[in-house]
Amino acid sequence: MAKYRVLQGIDYPPNKRAEIGDVIDDLPAASVKWLLEIGAIEDSSKPVAKTEPKAEVKVEPVVEPVIEAPVEAEPVEEIPATEDEEI
Repeated sequence: MAKYRVLQGIDYPPNKRAEIGDVIDDLPAASVKWLLEIGAIEDSSKPVAKTEPKAEVKVEPVVEPVIEAPVEAEPVEEIPATEDEEI
């Protein structure tokens, strides 16, 4: 008897329920065709397509150089010396 993997939860006669991932072999023959067509079940005798693990792409963060504005020297204010001070 054919076995089918459930891809979408289904209720089927007589008062049964199958959830995603269940493998069942007691579906009514009249229902199999349209359940396959709508993607609710798949033939479990077919191997499950395994995808190759994707190569991990390492993304390096972009570090932009810090450009600092040139620091201008503050003007030096000259204070005239008083008579009591020496220069």
